[in-house]
Amino acid sequence: MTHYDAVVVGAGPAGSTAAFFMASSGLKVVLLERGDYPGSKNMFGGTIYAEPLAEVVPEFWLEAPLERAVVRDGVWLLDRDSAVEIGFSGLRFAKAPFNKFTALRPRFDRWLAEKAVAAGAALETATVARELLYERKVLGRGAVCGVALDGGEKITAEVVVLAEGVQASLTRKAGLTEPLSADRVGLWVREVLSLPAEKIEDRFLLEKEEGAVLAMVGYPTGQSIGLAGIFTNRDSLSILLGMPLHLLMENRVSLPELLSSFKKHPLVRRLIAGGESMGYAAHLTTRGGVAARQKFYSDGVMVAGEAALMVSGRRGSDLAMLAGKLAAETAVQARARGDFSSRMLKNYKRKLEATFFMQNIRSAAGSVNYYDRYGDADYLMSTLANELAYKFFQVEKETDEEKTAKMTSLLLNKQLPVKSVRDLLAGLRDWGVL
Repeated sequence: MTHYDAVVVGAGPAGSTAAFFMASSGLKVVLLERGDYPGSKNMFGGTIYAEPLAEVVPEFWLEAPLERAVVRDGVWLLDRDSAVEIGFSGLRFAKAPFNKFTALRPRFDRWLAEKAVAAGAALETATVARELLYERKVLGRGAVCGVALDGGEKITAEVVVLAEGVQASLTRKAGLTEPLSADRVGLWVREVLSLPAEKIEDRFLLEKEEGAVLAMVGYPTGQSIGLAGIFTNRDSLSILLGMPLHLLMENRVSLPELLSSFKKHPLVRRLIAGGESMGYAAHLTTRGGVAARQKFYSDGVMVAGEAALMVSGRRGSDLAMLAGKLAAETAVQARARGDFSSRMLKNYKRKLEATFFMQNIRSAAGSVNYYDRYGDADYLMSTLANELAYKFFQVEKETDEEKTAKMTSLLLNKQLPVKSVRDLLAGLRDWGVL
């Protein structure tokens, strides 16, 4: 039986960050990863945000395996043969300290885990933690004191940090979360297409090292809520598409078929033409931010990242890193006092509640509740926006007053204008724009 000051389960952004800061502070740490290497089991939207990552590794852009600095960010309200584009291009974001980067998870996660190892943490890959260990107590269950591995080996520790992702089996066993229903989970599929850098730059109006991110709603997921996106890497494109799991089940929709249809859209096809598939991946993500009964700590254990439902719009990995840092700070303080009880680890929750992202995560629940009531909001908004745009830009033999009257009639016949505004605001929040 091996003993450490801290065991971290999961070498994703939250786990590796927690291991890095604890090891940097002198704790004896082991980082457990179920995949063959960090990142092999993971997938995310495709962007890393600069400011949170700089808190972990200052001037990270000098060494991290990043793809492109994002200077173009947009949302397309997509219909069958048209798109209304909402976006921004900012060349300041091409220079330090930057804003965000596109990244490929296998490369990024491996690099971040290596930073933890360089700081002194031990990394064990292809290692599955099956059970939590508890201190013996005459009545009830004692504090968490380690983990039991798949092969029967036991590792004891003063504190366990759970950063195991959305599956969160140990987090549930610790009583820190409850099983998620299908309407609180989204299923995503991603395909990476190889494409020469010069073609990417030409099609997306970029220069060398610059990147673009395009989110698309409406057409990609039919008449249900959902989202698709194109992320520009150095010499490849990441194509993502996802929607709530319960809608996939109820409507018997196939994500691969939706992805194939999306790639054939006349406007999308022009962006990805000539790209050769490098592989697919699928991943579950949480919806709606922190659940009402979510807990973050107990005696001898803390949870961070997506296992704690820390997702807000398109943001997840950067929030996970910030949470991992706070968990590490709490563990270091607990070790200094020799107290890893829930009374001491409660400081982790206090730190979390003081952050901007926990407030954003909680408010994200409003968007999910809105979409639960209006599941066709994205579809109605996209079709209406495109119909209005066609009418506005089409040149006909009519007076300005006649054109305005036609557009007003179109707007009123689709749904109440106030509902259209609410749909748009809910969408912007859900897509991570607001």
